[in-house]
Amino acid sequence: MGRTSSAPMVTLVAAALLLAGCGGSLADADTPAPPRPDRTRPGEFCSAVLAGTRAAQPLATLLTRGGTVPRDQLTTAAEAVRSAYAEVLATAPGEIRADVERSVAAVDLQLDALEAADGDTAAVAGNAELRSRLTAPEYVQAAEQVRDYIGEHCGIDTRGPG
Repeated sequence: MGRTSSAPMVTLVAAALLLAGCGGSLADADTPAPPRPDRTRPGEFCSAVLAGTRAAQPLATLLTRGGTVPRDQLTTAAEAVRSAYAEVLATAPGEIRADVERSVAAVDLQLDALEAADGDTAAVAGNAELRSRLTAPEYVQAAEQVRDYIGEHCGIDTRGPG
């Protein structure tokens, strides 16, 4: 039963983690970064996406268990995700940077909600306001754009089975 109640949260975090990264702090992710010259290469971004995926795996594992994630484990896992996503955002190519920022904001919303709920995955999964925000067109479209870019330029299929 714990698995079922945490499935939406796991899905959201897993989807978001493959989409984008977050700034040095996810709290900063919803503030657009100032424009900068695009000196990144797709390979740097792709490497950062893969590193972000690896960094998020422990959090996904904790969420899959359902129930309440112990505070110390949540803090450690969230910090790892935030750190890895800082690199994803830093290497995001200009052509998808705005979409990456939106995707990062979605991750930020989820981590903030999980931390505010003291790790209670069921509370987060049942949070209608969070779900509504995450399914807003700007987040959904950004996620699609980043997934498409990652698939085309990195050769990584983030859509999963099905």
